[in-house]
Amino acid sequence: MNKIKCTLWPSGEVIELNQTETLLTQLKAQGKKIKSSCGGCASCSDCVFIVKSGEENLTPQTFEELRLLGNVFHITKERLSCQTKVVGDVTIDISLHDKNTFTGKNEKPVSKPNVILKKKEDIPVISQEDKSQEKNSPGWFKHWEKDQDNKDTVKKLGGNKRPKPFQYSDSDKDQKE
Repeated sequence: MNKIKCTLWPSGEVIELNQTETLLTQLKAQGKKIKSSCGGCASCSDCVFIVKSGEENLTPQTFEELRLLGNVFHITKERLSCQTKVVGDVTIDISLHDKNTFTGKNEKPVSKPNVILKKKEDIPVISQEDKSQEKNSPGWFKHWEKDQDNKDTVKKLGGNKRPKPFQYSDSDKDQKE
């Protein structure tokens, strides 16, 4: 049988595959860690991979694969390795199965955010003078205390008004009768 070359992305490693077994079983036999909760029955969608090139060299999508991933392969380029057999040279992305970047089931890898730690010396200290200026300044700072001081003033919010009756035109009155 002809051996087929499969390039794994992002490492660039090239492995040889055959046409008879699924991609999942062949990758596991090569020692690659591919997640699969269902054991290759197409019920978990954990073994998903992305096709970088050579999509014409893969077997058509099965009914089970379409049921899980939908028919948007032309947009996402995602396939299930438990349902896919390779018939020609292909380049695939298995970075979703890297333990360092995987966050959970059916999630894409997440890059860690850049966290900037501030030292205690870098944080400005608010003095008592600044706090007293905040209390005296108008605005929302403890506005509930300001309202209690002015209980004598009555707030008019515009409520408790009756709606005005609708004015019909003379032609509308004639049509009703």
